[in-house]
Amino acid sequence: MRTMAPQASTRHWMGRRMIAIPIVIVAALATATTAAVAAHPKRGAHFAGFSDLTAISGFRAPVSFSVSSSGASLLNFKFSSLGCFGAGGFRPGVDYYTKPEAIIKIGTVKVSKSGRFSATGAVSSHTAFGITTKTTAGVNGTFTSAKTATGTINFSQQDTGKYTSSCGPASITFTAKGR
Repeated sequence: MRTMAPQASTRHWMGRRMIAIPIVIVAALATATTAAVAAHPKRGAHFAGFSDLTAISGFRAPVSFSVSSSGASLLNFKFSSLGCFGAGGFRPGVDYYTKPEAIIKIGTVKVSKSGRFSATGAVSSHTAFGITTKTTAGVNGTFTSAKTATGTINFSQQDTGKYTSSCGPASITFTAKGR
């Protein structure tokens, strides 16, 4: 059997195909790079959302922070929790998550160029009824878009004063949207 050389039209089509493949690869890489840039937060934006803690009387546990003017850090990162010790006796219509003793401050959190953020060892304290509750917290998260952040908050607590006890670490997840 005799092998025949490809016809001119076949060679022309194969040549175009060989040029098209690199163009498709370059376009895909450009799209991926654009998506990575879009995962950095908008500078100066304020973010607010909720954690996955159980709602109490219809109120959810808030999470909030602002983005610095440089976009390199999150400012005033805070979340609400009734703690890992447990709580009870909730009156209907009262938002216990906005009470001062429920608000835990992490503070300033660095943001990488890829939109990931992380902080550990933030300490927040509150004293009530002769008991000081010290919360040690950390956060890990990422911006899934310029206006959406998701992450995990880990914290432990220690009570001192009238009673002494400790609990944790506890872990909660959150989603916050930018405005």
